Amino acid sequence: MKLLAKFLLLMVVGTPINFVSTTGEAAPSFDCRKASTQVENMICDSQRLAALDSELADAYRTALRDSPWASANRRIRSDQTAWIARRNQCQSSRCLSQTYHDRIGELYAEVGGPGMGAEAPKADPASMMAVCRDRAAHVFHLRLPNVETKYEGQRVDGTHAVNGTAYLRQVEETFQCSFSADGNQIVQFVVN
Repeated sequence: MKLLAKFLLLMVVGTPINFVSTTGEAAPSFDCRKASTQVENMICDSQRLAALDSELADAYRTALRDSPWASANRRIRSDQTAWIARRNQCQSSRCLSQTYHDRIGELYAEVGGPGMGAEAPKADPASMMAVCRDRAAHVFHLRLPNVETKYEGQRVDGTHAVNGTAYLRQVEETFQCSFSADGNQIVQFVVN
């Protein structure tokens, strides 16, 4: 079982990232010529899923590189192995997309990432909305005009909520950024 988990982990993050294939399209973090499962084939057949797979591989490497403790690295690796098992249960592109978005958000929350950890002085709602908007634009691979955010306020636990909508070609995706009590970092990014 450990050997299988290591193999699956290498399939997602062990090969060099190819953000763009030779045809100019997004490529996943693994070689599509060796795709052998339904999930791998779905990823290879979708430019959006391929880009998410590449982004996840980058976020995973960044989380391992930037985490301060060996115990955190062990947990990140263990969580990644469990995530791969969950991902492989998906039967649809929508399930895969949601699973990738969730894991990417978790990894970026580990150590910060694109649009995360940016300064938002004194929990300024406008700054938090801008940081959340940047993060969503990165996640959905959109231009900023296609993303709207709204500050919802501070929760009882002290965190701040920013909700938003990403306008894709034919669908709208809603998301939420949860900021730390001081408003200086996204602690969770969730696609609804």
